[in-house]
Amino acid sequence: MWTDAVLTIAVTGMFSWFAWVIFSTIRRYKIAKLQAGIQTKLLDKIGSGQELLAYAQTEAGRELLESLKVERVSPYGRIIGALQTGIVLILFGAALLLLRTIVSAAGEGFVVLGTLICALGLGFALSAAASYYLSKSFGLLNSATSHGQ
Repeated sequence: MWTDAVLTIAVTGMFSWFAWVIFSTIRRYKIAKLQAGIQTKLLDKIGSGQELLAYAQTEAGRELLESLKVERVSPYGRIIGALQTGIVLILFGAALLLLRTIVSAAGEGFVVLGTLICALGLGFALSAAASYYLSKSFGLLNSATSHGQ
């Protein structure tokens, strides 16, 4: 009985996660396509290298050239994301470990899943800590704050 409930929740969660990944990827693709179209139209209006140089020295021009980069990754966002994932997984694993005392029929499954999820959460938390200290030692966190990111 409990195994059916756990299986139902797990399958529903898996399909929900798949749908979230697919829809967020489609959304990012559409945003990137729209930005590329706007940037192409703007760059087509610039006739010569002198005009481009003059435009690049304005604030709007710097923002346009900055947005042309392939990937803009903030160290803070990556570190916070890993830390959030780690905390959520640790708490979820701990909840499964607590459920083993309540549900006697599926206790072994809760122990295995709870231990694996806690280990995964600890891995995310440790990677966030390592990323923080490495980013700080490389000077990435100081440069991110000075550029307003």
